[in-house]
Amino acid sequence: MRILCLLWLLIVYGNVVFAQQHNFRNWTLADGLPQSKVNDILQDHRMRIWVATRGGVSRFDGNTFHTYTRQQGLASNNTTCLLQDSRNHIWIGSSDNGLTQFDGAKFTTYNTRSGLESNNVTSLTEDKLGQLWVATDSGIFTLTGNRFNRSPKFKKQPYQVIYSDAKGTIWAGSRSSGLYKLNQGSLSHYSSTEHKLPSDAITAIYTETGTDKVWVGTTEGPALFNNNTITIPPLPATVRNPAVSDFVKNANGTMLIGLQHDGLVTIADAETKHLTKANGLSTLHITSLLADKENNIWIGTDGFGLQQSRSQWFLHFFELGTIKDPHVTALAQDTKGRIWFGTDNGDAAYMQNGKLNMLEAKVWPPGTALYSMWVRSAEDVWVSTSRGVWNLTPDKAKHFTTAQGLPSDVVYFIVADKDNKLWFATANGIAYLQNGIFATITTANGKQAGETHHLYRDKQNNLWAGTKDGIYLIKNNQLQPVHPLKNKAFGEVVSIAEDRNGWLYFGGYNYGLLAYHAKTGKAKLFTSVNGLPNEGIKTIYTDRDNNLWVGTNSNVLKVDLAYFNQTQKLRYRTYSGHNGFRGFEVSNNGITQTPDGKIWFGTARGLTQYIPELDRINKASPELMLTDIKLFMRQTDWEKQGFKTDASGLPVNLRLPYSKNHITFDYHGICLSAPTEVKYKYMLTGHDQQWSETSDQSYATYANLKPGTYTFKLKAQNNDGYWTAKPLIYTFSVVPPVWRREWFIGVLLLVVTGAIISVIRLREQSLLKMNTLLDMRVKHRTRMLERKHREKELLLQEVHHRVKNNLQIVISLLNLQARHVKDPEALDVMQAIRSRVRSMALLHERLYRHDNLEHIDLENYFREICESLYAAYGVSEDKVALTLDIPPTNVDLDSAITLGLIVNELVSNSLKYAFPGSGSGKLGIELQHPESNRYQLTVWDNGIGSSKEPDQQQSFGLQLVSSLSKKLDGKIISEHNNGTKTILFFVLPS
Repeated sequence: MRILCLLWLLIVYGNVVFAQQHNFRNWTLADGLPQSKVNDILQDHRMRIWVATRGGVSRFDGNTFHTYTRQQGLASNNTTCLLQDSRNHIWIGSSDNGLTQFDGAKFTTYNTRSGLESNNVTSLTEDKLGQLWVATDSGIFTLTGNRFNRSPKFKKQPYQVIYSDAKGTIWAGSRSSGLYKLNQGSLSHYSSTEHKLPSDAITAIYTETGTDKVWVGTTEGPALFNNNTITIPPLPATVRNPAVSDFVKNANGTMLIGLQHDGLVTIADAETKHLTKANGLSTLHITSLLADKENNIWIGTDGFGLQQSRSQWFLHFFELGTIKDPHVTALAQDTKGRIWFGTDNGDAAYMQNGKLNMLEAKVWPPGTALYSMWVRSAEDVWVSTSRGVWNLTPDKAKHFTTAQGLPSDVVYFIVADKDNKLWFATANGIAYLQNGIFATITTANGKQAGETHHLYRDKQNNLWAGTKDGIYLIKNNQLQPVHPLKNKAFGEVVSIAEDRNGWLYFGGYNYGLLAYHAKTGKAKLFTSVNGLPNEGIKTIYTDRDNNLWVGTNSNVLKVDLAYFNQTQKLRYRTYSGHNGFRGFEVSNNGITQTPDGKIWFGTARGLTQYIPELDRINKASPELMLTDIKLFMRQTDWEKQGFKTDASGLPVNLRLPYSKNHITFDYHGICLSAPTEVKYKYMLTGHDQQWSETSDQSYATYANLKPGTYTFKLKAQNNDGYWTAKPLIYTFSVVPPVWRREWFIGVLLLVVTGAIISVIRLREQSLLKMNTLLDMRVKHRTRMLERKHREKELLLQEVHHRVKNNLQIVISLLNLQARHVKDPEALDVMQAIRSRVRSMALLHERLYRHDNLEHIDLENYFREICESLYAAYGVSEDKVALTLDIPPTNVDLDSAITLGLIVNELVSNSLKYAFPGSGSGKLGIELQHPESNRYQLTVWDNGIGSSKEPDQQQSFGLQLVSSLSKKLDGKIISEHNNGTKTILFFVLPS
C-alpha cells in the first residue's frame, strides 16, 4: 500500500506543525508530594528516589512517597539540594538552617553553630577522597570531623553550584562572578567577558561520564567545556528563555538540558529538539533532572511536582490537527516515506517534514470509514471504504458499490495479483475486477468466501485470502482450501504476513497466531495455551529486522523470527502502557515501516511511532526490601513487644513465642520503569519445600508455624523479566513453650530418670524379699514332693514286685500242670503260655529293680526274654548264636509289654522250628529308627525256613503277633529266604 499522489482530488487545506507526545508520568501533591516545587532529585543505592521540596524531603519507591520534615528531625522543611555520600548517608541542604545528615536511622544537623557562615546551602558534592564540599551564600565550605571550614581557595561570595568530577577537579559556579575550577590546588576563573561564557550567573554544572566534556549552565544558556575549549551549543529557534536549570545525559547518548522557564532541549547527533507542554511536559518551569539506573529521566518542576520520562522509543501523535478523537483505520506510506492515514470518520492526511498535511475529502460522504488504499499508478488510486470503492483518476472519481457487482459495500482490502488484476476483500466475499467488470469467486463446490478481511500476495506470487471461516489459496479464480491447515481450528483471519524464510503468518481475531510454511507443510498454532499472551490479534507485520509485529486489542508484541525459525517457539517482547505504548487498540492493517526504520502504528487514539535504536531492555533487577512484619495480619509495635528494631522499624533477631506464630511479611520491589509490573516469588525455608508461584502479590502470610528457625527468602522480577540475582533473606525463630524447651526437657528427664531408678530399687528390694520367701517355700514343697515321689516309687516297685511274684506263681502252676499232661500238643501250648507269662514277669521284675519306672531299656529286656526262652527250650547260645542290635531306646510300660510279647513269639518260633534236631545257626534281633517316631523291629534266623514250619496262617502265636502289632499302629511282614526274617514297622508315642 503506497500512496503516490492524491493531490488532484484531495485538496490540502492546511499544514499543521504537530507535536510528538513523549511518555511522561506525573506526581503532584495529590500523589503524596509534600510540596509542588521540586528543588533537587537524587537516587540512592537502594534505587529509591529522593525529592527535595519546600515542604520537606520525600523518599519515593515507585508507588508511594515517604516524607521527612522537621517533625522527623530535618533541620528545615525548606530543602534545596541532596547528596548521597560514599557511606550511603543522605545529606540534605536547606535555605535557612544549614545541613541535615541522615544515616538511615537518625538525623544530624549542621548549621552556623557547626562552622557554616550561612545557613543557605545551595549545592553539595563529594570529591573522590570522600571530602564533603558545600556551596553557600558565604562561600565554599568543607567538612572536617564535625566542623565546617571555609575553603580559602574560593572567594567569599554567593555560590549557586559546586561539583566534583571523576578526576577530582572541583567546579564552583558563582551567582554573579562566573565559573571557578580547582585542579590540584590551582584555581582557574572563567567569565563571560574573557572566556565567552553566556553569562556570569552560573546555574548548573555537569560532566559526561568517561569524557572531558563539562556542561555549564547559565542564566543565558548552556556552554560546553571540552579540553579547555568553550563552545556555545545552538538551541532551537523556539527557545525564548535559555536560562539553564540542570543537565543530564541518558543511556542513548542524548543530552537533556532543563530550562528554568522554557521546557527541555534535547541534543542528539547534533540534532536539537525543543520539548514543551505540547510534547507532554506538565510545565515549562524545569528545576532539576536525573537519569536513574533504569534509563528513566526524572524531571523536577516549579509548581507542578515531579515527572518521569520513560520508554523514549515511543512517540505519540494523538493531536492531529482538526481531527477530533482520531481513530485511525487506514495506514500506508508512499515512496517518499510519507505516512498516510485515514480515520473512521472519513478524515485523511499525511505527514511530511514534521508537518501534518490535512486533506479535505470532497469525494466520499462525511462519516465514511477508510480501510485501505491501493496505488496502481500515479494516476490510478483505489480507496476501499465502508461505502464501497472509489477509483481516483486525474479527471474524475468513480464509485463502485454492490450495484456494480461488488459482493458488499464494506470493502476492507485491495491487492493486485501478478497480472496487475485487482482483488477486493469485502464483508460478503471476494471479487476481482477485470475489463471493468466485477466477478465473485467461490470454492469448487460453489461455497462463498464470506466475510473477508485481508488478501496477501506472497513472494511466490500466490494469492492468499483471510476470511472469517479460515484461510484460502486463490488459484485459477477459485478458492482452494489449504489441506495442511484443514485440521486447525482457526478462523476470523484479519491479517497475513510473510518472513524472509518463507513462513506465512495468519492473525486470527480471538483465534491466535498461525504460522505455515508452504514448501514443507509445517504448521504451528499459537494461542494463550502455548505462549501467546493475547489472542485478540488485529494486525501483523514483518519488519526489515526480521521481527514480526503483532498488534492486539490491548498491546503490541515484537516476535523474534530468527528464534522462531530455529525452534518453532515464540520469544517476544510486549509493549503496552507500562513501557510506552499508549495507543490502546491497534487498527486492522495498522502497522507499517518507513524507510528510516521507524515502525508506525495506527490506533484508536491516533498514531504511534516506534524508534528501534532507542529501545532498551531494563536489566536492572528490582531492589527488594521488607516494608513491614505483622503478627496476625495487624500492625505491630515491635519496640513495645520488647524487640530491638533497625532503621526501617523491623525487629532484629526476631524470636517469637509459640503463641504468636502467625506472621505476615510485607515487601516491595523497586522498579521505577514499571512499578505495577513487578512480580514476586518467595519461600520460607523450614516450612516450604519449593518457591511459590510467581505473582504480583506484595505480602506473604504464614500461620500456625511450629517451633523452629525459619528463613524468609524473596525474589522479584522487573518489567522485562530480569530477576534479582540474590534473594532478600530474613531469619527468625518461633520459640517452643517451656515444656518443650531443651533445658526443661533435660531437667524433666533427670527427674523422671531419678524417679524410675528409685522405683526400680524399691521394687528390687521388694522382689528380693519375695524371692527369698518363695525360695524357702519352693525348697519346702520340693522336699515334700521328693518324699511323696519316693513313696510313690516304692509303692510302684512293691506293686511290680507283687505282680512279678503272682506271675511266678502262675508259671509254677503251669509247670506243675505240665508234669501231668501227656499230650505233646497240649504240652506245647502249656509251654508257650508259660513263656509268655515269663516275658511279662521279667518286665515287672526289671521295673521294681530299677529306679526309672517310666521307661524300659529294650536291649536288656529283649536279652532277658531270649535267655529265658533259650533255657526253656534247652538251647544254648553256643548252638544258636544270639545277636542283638538294639540302640539305646526307652519305651513306656505298655509298649514294652507289647514288644516283649511279639519278640517272645517270634524267638519261640525260631527256637522251635528253625533249628530241628541238633542243628545250629544264628538268631538276631535288630531295632532301627529311620525317622522321628517310626521304628523298624527285625527278628531273623538262618534256619530251615518256612517249609519246616506249620501253617503260619493257623498259628496262634503269629495271630497274636499280628494283633499286637496293630496296637502299635504297626505292620508286620515276613521273608523266607535262607531262613526267616520277620519285620515289624511300628510307631511309638513321642
